[in-house]
Amino acid sequence: MEIDKKIDKWFQNAKDKLVGGKIYYKQHDLDIDSLCLGVVVLVENYTGSVLLLLNAGKILPAKALLRVIADVSIKSIWCLRGLEQGTDEFCERFEKWRRYSLSLDKQRMEAEISLLKQEQDDTNSGLLNKLESFIQILEEEGIRDPYKEKMPSLWNMREIWKKQSEMNFDALYRRFNQGIHPDWMVLQCLKRKDGDKFFYKADIEENAQDLKTFCLLILGYLVEAIYSVNKWDYSEFEKDIKEIRDINGK
Repeated sequence: MEIDKKIDKWFQNAKDKLVGGKIYYKQHDLDIDSLCLGVVVLVENYTGSVLLLLNAGKILPAKALLRVIADVSIKSIWCLRGLEQGTDEFCERFEKWRRYSLSLDKQRMEAEISLLKQEQDDTNSGLLNKLESFIQILEEEGIRDPYKEKMPSLWNMREIWKKQSEMNFDALYRRFNQGIHPDWMVLQCLKRKDGDKFFYKADIEENAQDLKTFCLLILGYLVEAIYSVNKWDYSEFEKDIKEIRDINGK
């Protein structure tokens, strides 16, 4: 449970520092402290579930949530690292993330409208009108196709990880794919043989402690970015990461 305790401590320390912190920059009425606090409490929620699942030996569900943690951490760190080049760069990165998020919402709403119209259910007319109004507002702002918003992919964000060259974050991200996209290969991993009979286990076999270590490393990248932006001492977290990596041989 050593990793669990360290992770709990990280979240608590980060929240203690962020609550009531200074407002450094503004972008769409979202200051940097709010962005940092928002992602911390969101990731803490997912991480708590990951630890519960891993402690119960539920590998694939934990991997699915770890992919979510990696995804939101990558995007948040990419925005925060923009401040190293100035506030304009941060604003540009945050705006790309914002527009891309809105374009995905628009796409989902359009799909829902299509389904509602196919159902031709008068009881849904209020929801239909509400969705169409939202889409109109987004289109007036120029939000259209998510693939034209040019949110950088994972592969275009590699500059984020230059300071952690000994650990490839791309590999950490891809490592969790089978949890969120189970396919034929995953089914084969579940297949077992007992004599002449085949049966399926509900989960794959993988070291839960290793996955906790990867979780700790992802959170380390995120916490480092948040502490760096706020000019806080990060040495305690670096010490924790080194201790865990030495213990687990990572």
